[in-house]
Amino acid sequence: MKKYIVILITFVLVSCSYNKIYEDRESDKQDAQKIINKFYFLIQQNNDKKEVFRLFSKRFFQEVEKERFEQILNKTDSDFGKVKDYELTNSWTQIIEGSNPISKYELSYVVTRDSTQTKEYFRLQKEKDSIKIISYRLDFDIIPKK
Repeated sequence: MKKYIVILITFVLVSCSYNKIYEDRESDKQDAQKIINKFYFLIQQNNDKKEVFRLFSKRFFQEVEKERFEQILNKTDSDFGKVKDYELTNSWTQIIEGSNPISKYELSYVVTRDSTQTKEYFRLQKEKDSIKIISYRLDFDIIPKK
């Protein structure tokens, strides 16, 4: 009987996963903001989009082809103007350390452009040792406010 109890306890201990969960730490938010700051810097410089694409996960480009995304960025610039300024309005981070680690980040910005303001949303995730953008959404008013 003792043998079965020892085996049961061993099985329970081995099958448990030990994770630490951290939400909304300032240092994690700053790590994600560095990626978005680089995104806007490259967009403002109008550099080769290949540099911008390096900030994105391969997973992102499985949904949207690079050529199509470049067209979207160019169309956004031509319709609403260049990025003049951007301000973080909301953020959420979750870092799970342990046997099943994952790092998730969500950031929202109000972006001031030449002719209007847009709201832009980013979801990021750590892949290997670097944080990559996995989702990007841009919202704008069809009829600009006067």
